[in-house]
Amino acid sequence: MTTNGVAPVDVSSDGEWTPLFEDLLRGLVHAINNRVTALGAFAELASFEDEPLEIDALKQEINRLHGVSSLIGVLATRNDEMEALELSSVMDIALNVHSHHPRMRSVPCTVETRGSVLPVRVPRWAMLRLCLLMIDAAKRTGSANSALAVTVGLSGDEQFVRAHFVSSTPMGGDAVRLASRCGGVLQYPGGETVLELPSLLELRKREREAR
Repeated sequence: MTTNGVAPVDVSSDGEWTPLFEDLLRGLVHAINNRVTALGAFAELASFEDEPLEIDALKQEINRLHGVSSLIGVLATRNDEMEALELSSVMDIALNVHSHHPRMRSVPCTVETRGSVLPVRVPRWAMLRLCLLMIDAAKRTGSANSALAVTVGLSGDEQFVRAHFVSSTPMGGDAVRLASRCGGVLQYPGGETVLELPSLLELRKREREAR
């Protein structure tokens, strides 16, 4: 079966996405449990008439709970519709989600943009998963090399948008398939992984030429 003429990505249960997804889900559930515990403490305080209820702190905990809940929603959503997206914005969401990883959250990761990076047109779910796999690979390489922090770089030109990071090995089959689903390719030019995607401008140019 195909979606919009494109074969669906087979992200297998024994690939690299499933264990990462399970770790992220475990971390997000832990974060929700922390927020629920905090709200329970507020509820207990409210039962004592002589204890003032800190409304601002309560609102803060509720907002945190909504924030974690929304991340689970984003992680679980799958829609094959192609969207025009800023890669940096998807990376920011992925960084937020990955910050809840039970083990890798202690490795700081930042995204550095060099020059003007044009939008891309991709399925949001596939791009988010690919960004999460890239961040995870960057953090694991950094952790193995005792790096204090890691960086994912974004750059591009009128034709292509690129994301790149230092890595010790090429990424696995799930990442390759997700890159293909986004219309891009993963390359490993010696100690660095590079994702190359056609820019939205380039895709529109190709469409005009095809017509």
